[in-house]
Parts: sequence; structure tokens; C-alpha cells
Amino acid sequence: VELLNSYNENPYGIKKDRRIDDWNKIISSLPKLQSTIVDFKKEILLSGNWKEQERKKAKELLLELVPWRKGPFEIGDIFIDAEWRSNLKWERFLKLNIELSGKIILDVGSGNGYYGLRMLGQGADSVVCLEPNLSHLTQFIAINNFIQSEQIRMIPERIEELTFTEECFDLIFSMGVLYHQREPEEHLKLLCSHLKEEGTIILETLMVPEEYGEALIPEGNYANMPNVRFVHTKTGLEKLAKQAHLNIASISSACKTTTEEQRTTSWMPFKSLSDGLNVEKDLTIEGLPRPERVFFTLNKNYF
Repeated sequence: VELLNSYNENPYGIKKDRRIDDWNKIISSLPKLQSTIVDFKKEILLSGNWKEQERKKAKELLLELVPWRKGPFEIGDIFIDAEWRSNLKWERFLKLNIELSGKIILDVGSGNGYYGLRMLGQGADSVVCLEPNLSHLTQFIAINNFIQSEQIRMIPERIEELTFTEECFDLIFSMGVLYHQREPEEHLKLLCSHLKEEGTIILETLMVPEEYGEALIPEGNYANMPNVRFVHTKTGLEKLAKQAHLNIASISSACKTTTEEQRTTSWMPFKSLSDGLNVEKDLTIEGLPRPERVFFTLNKNYF
């Protein structure tokens, strides 16, 4: 609570960025939307009555916040077609049949809050998003400027920077984060340290074939992505969970990332997955196995 309160007056806190003044001007200039329909369960949809001039202004301002990595969002007939069709990952998560209703949730490396809003759509009591990237935080502020939800908060911190030690979350999500960690075991232990006794960790990450032993360690980029430290095998992920004293409740089937799910759009007009793949050989441009993603459901192990 103290951590959240420290960001009440200024969502950027003490973080410094030369763009913050411009971002604040964009947020304060966004037209008001009188929402008549709000839906986070099937999609992220806010429909309401905008005059055409207001709609045009809102779209121009939201486009100033590119790149939009996660989405889509539909705000007053403005369709934010983000790089990732994050609804597809969310549909894969829903197949795990994890109950979110009434839960207090932490979303680590949340991006712009897309998944946090979908969690509210499944009945979550509250969601705290951790996202150190101030550009993603600004997109969240813009979206919540229309939604005005107090059930979801975002703070620009890494989990390693948190100073509180309470085990206060029913569910902790870490999606697309583990492979960027220099010390992945410590990442899992940190997640566990903030989890209630009967809580659950939802780990979504990249996975490579067993021929790589415990993990593939890219020498440079991986599918054009920088800062990929480890891409674990199933064996490697199982070992990490054991070292972090976590039980594996379930493992989903692996899903290959396609250019239908991740691609360049007008809302993310830069390089994307297609620039990182050698389609003919079904490999990355570095000659490595192309990205496949998997969900691990983890619980604390007290034995």
C-alpha cells in the first residue's frame, strides 16, 4: 500500500525521462469519452459518443505514443492494432482454467497493462502491474484515462527494486520476462517471495528443444531480439522450478509464435518477428530454433 501511495500524485515517481513533459501534455489533451459499453472479458472495448473532431484528435494523440507493443484496444471506435495480438496469448492462458475471480494479482513486466485489464475482465479483485519501461507506462496512463479504474495500478519498478517483503498476492504473472534475466533462478525466487502460501505463479516463456541441454545461450540476438540471456528447454525449466522450491502444477503444450500473432502495424511501424525469421528454413535469422512459447503453472513447495 505504501508503495502504491508513493505514486498517487505522480505516476512516474522519481523516474527521469526527457519525454515526460510531452507525455503529460498528450494525456491532458485527450478528449473525454462518455463510455456506454466497457468490456474486458471478450476484448478491451470502450464504446461511447465522440464527435468526429474529438475522435480524430484522440487518434492523433494516441499515435504519438508509438510503438504500441501489446493490444489490441478499441477506444471509442479507435482500433489500436498493436504489434502483438495479445488476445491470442490470453486465449491460451484461459485454457489453463486458472480461477482469477476475487484474486489479488501481480503482473511482472506487464507492458502497457493489456493483460491486467483482461484479468479484471475475469473478475480479479485488483491488479498491480510492474513495468519499468516509461513508454509502456504512459500508454497505460492514456488507456486508464478513459477507463478510470482504481482496480488496476502500474508502477515503474522492477521486481528486484521492490522493498516490501509481504507475501500478499494470490497470483503472480511473469510472461515474456524470464529469458531476459541474467539470473533466472533468482527471478523465480523473487516471484515466490511475494506469493501467498496457497498462491500460484503463471510463468510464460520461450522454450527450445531438448537437444540444447538445459538452455540455449544466444551469442548475440535471438530472432532479432536483444538481451535474451537464456532460452531454456523443458528440462531446464523444470530444474529452475525445483531450485526455486516450486512445484509444477501443469505445463502447457508449446506454441510456435507466428507472424499472425506478432507483426508490424501502423501502431508499431518498426521491425517485428518477420525480420527475425528465416522462413524457408523455419529458423531464426541467427540459425536458431524459432520462438516457441509455453505456460508453466507453479506453486510453493513446503516439503
